[in-house]
Amino acid sequence: MSKENDNDITSWIFQNINPNVPENVVKNVIPEKFDTYFKLYFPIIFENEDTGQSRKISYHEIANLGGLTFEKNFSAKSFPDYISPFITASERDEYEMLEYLQSILSPKQSIIYYGLGGENLPEKFIDPWASIGPLNSLSNIVKAMNEFAKMEIVNFPNYIFPRDHSWLIGNIISQSGVLILGCGKELAERIRAQSEIEFIELEPDDEYFDFGD
Repeated sequence: MSKENDNDITSWIFQNINPNVPENVVKNVIPEKFDTYFKLYFPIIFENEDTGQSRKISYHEIANLGGLTFEKNFSAKSFPDYISPFITASERDEYEMLEYLQSILSPKQSIIYYGLGGENLPEKFIDPWASIGPLNSLSNIVKAMNEFAKMEIVNFPNYIFPRDHSWLIGNIISQSGVLILGCGKELAERIRAQSEIEFIELEPDDEYFDFGD
């Protein structure tokens, strides 16, 4: 991968998002220019301490277990207190999800990866950074960003998009467990047709994350 000028390649994002709305509103993260918006959930696991068994569980299932409405902002912060201790994540499952996501996106052009930087990251990711490479570089970039993480994906590029800006993945809230995707009709149909990645459709004005109490 080669370094790129992040001001040039990301200006179309920062000039078109709305900083006047809360950070958990879609249009604060993704420009209001796409046909469709999705929230993509990272996989999670329910551990049964009585039986010692564990299995993948969907956010929708957890909402049902807790007697809650599966709303657009439903997230790990929404989990009832008596369920939260039994929920964990698997690094293996998360990377499998990323591999599957790559197969759905199937771009014919290079991908730009951009990070805002921050604390508790490997040195080369502490300051804002941008790189360009094939989509199959995603897993390696995420692994490099999570060098200090132990059990799950903690850090993720803040933005991922192809050169033609036909879709955009945003991940702004640290450790949110979700990705926000803006895309056109063809990619939207591929997302709707699959069942490997849990998703919910959004509008630009929707809150996609529950900050909890």
